[in-house]
Amino acid sequence: MMSSPMLETINVTGCLALRRLPAVGGRLGQPPTVVCEKDWWNALEWDGLEAKHHPSLFRPKHSCHYRKPKLLRGSVLR
Repeated sequence: MMSSPMLETINVTGCLALRRLPAVGGRLGQPPTVVCEKDWWNALEWDGLEAKHHPSLFRPKHSCHYRKPKLLRGSVLR
């Protein structure tokens, strides 16, 4: 597992295949901010607090520009 204790900010856009973030154990102060899409954040895989790889060790920030596309109502066939 990769460890990155000095990360401050992680920006993730359009990387839906990325399933894991590096561990951030041993860090003092603010947790790293992860700017990402909410759906991507919810799909991440975690090892747990023992491995210093848990969502509580990060501060997610979801882009205000990200909006889940709305589905059309009714039929689109003509």
